[in-house]
This record gives sequence, structure tokens and C-alpha cells, in this order.
Amino acid sequence: MSDALPPRQSSAHDFVRPFVMTGGRTRAADATLRMETMVQTVADVRGGHLTFEHARIVEACLEPLSIAEVAAELGTALGVTMVLVGDLVAQDYLEVSVVDPVEIELSTLTRMIDRVRAL
Repeated sequence: MSDALPPRQSSAHDFVRPFVMTGGRTRAADATLRMETMVQTVADVRGGHLTFEHARIVEACLEPLSIAEVAAELGTALGVTMVLVGDLVAQDYLEVSVVDPVEIELSTLTRMIDRVRAL
């Protein structure tokens, strides 16, 4: 007899929750956001009127993180994270550091790859 668990079955909840988190949107309003885009919280906004997911992103971004790292940190799909980060950038909760991918430090790039693989 095998100790392996049966494959997890998808449920409606798996699809509804991301839909609700993004308001049904599948793309960020800011088309310039990419998975390697670095974002950081602008100020201490923890007392603001943010959804749970938005508040988690603001908390995670007290130090600069790439959007891919934010997704890995929160355990959310990259597309969902892009939409939520885009919301926070538009509302001035996060600031974007535009970095040419060629100029990203090797340690940062390696960390991003590791976190994306963890998804």
C-alpha cells in the first residue's frame, strides 16, 4: 500500500478566490509592471483602508522586493499579484524602482528564480 496522497482535486474555491481578490481583472492597469519589477512600500500605511491581500503586500514590501518575490511570499499566482501590486502603485502605497533586467545583481536574480520555482 502506498503512502502517497491522492492528487488534490480543484474546487470552485480555487478559482473564485483569485477572481474576487482582483475584482475579475486579469491584468494590471499599469502595463509596464513585470515580474522582475522591484516595488517598495512608500510609507507606513498599515492603518489604511486596505483589503487583507493588499495589506499583506504592503507589509511584505517594507524592503524592496520583485513582484515575483511578492507572489512567492504571499503564495498567490503571479498574475493575481501583478493586479494587486498595480492597484497599490496606482494608490501610491508602493513605489516602483525601474531596473533594467541586465543591471539586476546576480544574487537578486538568483533569489527571484528560487522564489518563482517555489510557486
